[in-house]
Amino acid sequence: MDALRDSHWLLGNPIWWGLEDKLPPDLRNGELEPPKSWNYSSPREDDKGWKRQRLKPLAYALLKPISWSLFFLIIVPVPLVFNGQTPNDQLFALLFFIVSWSLVIYPLENSRINQLSSITGFFSLPIDWIPLLIGLFIFPVHILIDPRIGWISYVIFWIAMFRTIKNIQLMMNVPPARFLLPILTEEWDSSVLDNQWSIKSKKWKKGLIANYILNTGQLTISGISRGKDKFLSISFLHKSGFLNDPFFEMNLDDKELTKILQKPPKIEGIKWPEKFLVSSEEE
Repeated sequence: MDALRDSHWLLGNPIWWGLEDKLPPDLRNGELEPPKSWNYSSPREDDKGWKRQRLKPLAYALLKPISWSLFFLIIVPVPLVFNGQTPNDQLFALLFFIVSWSLVIYPLENSRINQLSSITGFFSLPIDWIPLLIGLFIFPVHILIDPRIGWISYVIFWIAMFRTIKNIQLMMNVPPARFLLPILTEEWDSSVLDNQWSIKSKKWKKGLIANYILNTGQLTISGISRGKDKFLSISFLHKSGFLNDPFFEMNLDDKELTKILQKPPKIEGIKWPEKFLVSSEEE
């Protein structure tokens, strides 16, 4: 099982894209090769240089709970319309509402944590907070003034939900991926980076080593390990905190990101362990 996981570690698990036993291609739709300055190659081509590591698509963690969240938001007013059918109609309506938004917020936050994102905080999630908070502010007013105001807040909640789903769809248009380089940890020194990088650690360590803040998010350099093997990782974190493939065609519009990505950190790295590469026998 470990050997199987290692062979899928870079290209990604074929099951994610319904490929069954066939290994994913070197480049999927939308993926771009870094410039020559990166000394990039796929796991099929060479045992040196930077390589793309595809991570599990967010759809696996988000689509089902978001579908259920829509169901619970639909039934929020049911106890109030058909009153007297539950022990406490308002309490049940409130519970349906809480469950509905919990099925959006919790999977998003959990997915971000699983990506080891350095960006945290609920308000950075791709949720349309403004109409949601407005709806929450208006809703209690219907108890004191006019029950019809409750329907206004309910409409606002739906606006917040639809706009949140749109934000999530836009975020998922760029798949999660990062670029890795195997290194000897003692060879890394953050002084190779220019002063526009915010240095978190001068030496290699697990976790965030340096980041470069952009309008759309941040480019990060991190240390990761798999067993005894140590790697330098470069990834682009969207401002929502989710990891995006930095070399994806949709990121070409980000001129600032594109400019920074022309020059990778000045480090050669070491040969890739064979267990992560794809041999001709596996094809």
